[in-house]
Amino acid sequence: MKLNEVEAGKPLPEIVVRVVSVAPSRIVTTRSGRKTQLREVLVADETGTVILSLWGFGEVQGVSAGKIIKIIDGWAKEWQGKIQLSLGRSGRIEELDDDDLLPPLTELGIQHGTTDRH
Repeated sequence: MKLNEVEAGKPLPEIVVRVVSVAPSRIVTTRSGRKTQLREVLVADETGTVILSLWGFGEVQGVSAGKIIKIIDGWAKEWQGKIQLSLGRSGRIEELDDDDLLPPLTELGIQHGTTDRH
């Protein structure tokens, strides 16, 4: 699966992406009034870019710019008119070896870090 095939409201069984950038963690208040940590990660493949939202206070290893990650059992949603990815309850991230699974950031057409897909 590629990022341009992701649809809001649908499960994301598995997708391989390259991390473009990782925003600093911030504390947010959920709709239910609970405070939690949110990290937004811009990820890309040959078809575009999208934000991966990482929720909770657990530290996700292997998420840094340039790394290739596999998102397993994720979820896609629409937020403020844009597709976003999240892990949900059973989702996880695996770091993969960078053996040309995806082109480097410069070849993905990433300029100044953002070209969010709608």
